[in-house]
Amino acid sequence: SRSSQRPGKKKTGRGSIVKRVLLWILGLLILMVVAGACVFFYYASSAPKISRNQLASQTTTTIYDADNKVISRLGAQKREYAKESEIPKPLKDAVVSIEDRRFYKEHGVDFARIMEAAVNNVFHRSSGVQGGSTLTQQLVKLSVFSTAASDRTFKRKAQEAWLAINVERHFSKQEILKFYINKVYMGNGVYGMKTAAQYYYGKDLDQLDLSQLAMLAGIPQAPEDYNPAVKNTKYATSRRNQVLQSMVRAGYVSQKAANA
Repeated sequence: SRSSQRPGKKKTGRGSIVKRVLLWILGLLILMVVAGACVFFYYASSAPKISRNQLASQTTTTIYDADNKVISRLGAQKREYAKESEIPKPLKDAVVSIEDRRFYKEHGVDFARIMEAAVNNVFHRSSGVQGGSTLTQQLVKLSVFSTAASDRTFKRKAQEAWLAINVERHFSKQEILKFYINKVYMGNGVYGMKTAAQYYYGKDLDQLDLSQLAMLAGIPQAPEDYNPAVKNTKYATSRRNQVLQSMVRAGYVSQKAANA
């Protein structure tokens, strides 16, 4: 009977150790979350103010490429502002599909996307479609920050996220989309998709077909690489097709329409 009790004591000891380790890990995780939240709110408290005028107007935002070289300065005169009535629904659908597929459900920040982007960075995976920033965060970045690598700090990200949440509280989704469509850099010194439609196609937005609207929606991620006005349109065509397939997956257009 003595021998039959020994295994039970050992088993209980092992279980106790495992339980303690799990409690330590849980406590550490809670501590990390609390510390992260404190740092986030500390940085958020010093975030700059953001107004409707900043979201809607041209500013002095500087656009950098992947090598941290200045490729353009937001604030040039080559821009015509598109009113809500001038923006076709397929363009909005294309922008949301390629830039922020959960745009209508989130509230400025998409934690699922942040985790997904972090995992992709760790394992060096990228679909080339969406990063960790929501469409609203991108708008905030263009309005009050810059796209420079030096600005990609935790402090800047915390302030960007905080301002994005506040923008979502004060402006409708349609207003945010309008601000974004009018704000983005479209290559060749052109800002806003209305001006880009005239520059690249010689037409107004409501005169463009699905292919052309998809092209415009795809340009902002890399305006120099996806420039449709160059002799070799390989990258521009590939990007346009990527946008069209994103629209198909989101249910905005049929595969037949995308193929056409």
